[in-house]
Amino acid sequence: MLLRATSLAVVVGALASAVTAASLWPVNDITLSILDKARSQTKELHLDYPTALSTPVLAQAGEVVKLSFKIGEHNGKKALPHQAMIRFQSKDEYADSIMVVGSVSKSSGRGRIEIDLASSTADERFKYNTRQYNMELLIGGYIQDLDSFKYDLGTIEIEAPASNPAIRPARVAYTAQPEIHHQFRPDQKLINVVVSGTFTALVLAPWLILALLWSRLNIRFEPLRALAQNPKDIFMALLFMVSLFSIETTLYSYWVGVTLFPTLQQLGVWSVVAAVSGRSALSALQKRRLQRTGGDSGAKKEL
Repeated sequence: MLLRATSLAVVVGALASAVTAASLWPVNDITLSILDKARSQTKELHLDYPTALSTPVLAQAGEVVKLSFKIGEHNGKKALPHQAMIRFQSKDEYADSIMVVGSVSKSSGRGRIEIDLASSTADERFKYNTRQYNMELLIGGYIQDLDSFKYDLGTIEIEAPASNPAIRPARVAYTAQPEIHHQFRPDQKLINVVVSGTFTALVLAPWLILALLWSRLNIRFEPLRALAQNPKDIFMALLFMVSLFSIETTLYSYWVGVTLFPTLQQLGVWSVVAAVSGRSALSALQKRRLQRTGGDSGAKKEL
């Protein structure tokens, strides 16, 4: 019996601590006002949580719906919410419209929101077909021992402008856009042909002078003559030079835009050709050099 009484006391104490630990936000001085176009107050209703409005409030087209409230202190400190908003629930559309309170004053704890029904920023639902909405005030924050505040304010009837249709037009999400005119960069201005040709001639002139001087010296290109006597050596020498040129061309193509694997395939083929032809051409060149210098006693000098 004593054990049951002790267990019951523990359960009751836990429930009591849970109830005291989770309390509502200290919201008071809740006022709902209806203002006309000149911002003159036409209606003012004071609400006390959790009592809702007994009858629906009428807001005509072009008027302003204003809700203000004050948040008191919690445990001797000012309680500032993270976010406060009003939710309008329409029964026929089954859709919510959320209006966020801008900010709550840190000094006074007051917060307010004004909804101008004639403004372009107002919800489109308010501008088509007069209907009733259920209003709820929602307040929440990061204070651990305060539950989120939800207050059913009551019903408000918002009158749509008579000039607007009863059914809201369907929203057009995709429409034709204006044509885009691309502006391309103009062609690069090149150097004058005469100037370019003049400097090209100046660059090539030393080579022409060098060729003329060589012709006056009566130089005899005996190695080339000796090479011309053996067609195989000529072919290997030309093949070696072509393979070297092809390797350089392949590397240039890779730098310009060719991918890696085709480049490796081409380099593999031309490397084998360059190795075989180069070995043959360089061996023939060494043989002729030894014959000219007397390195090979059994061979006749070609020069």
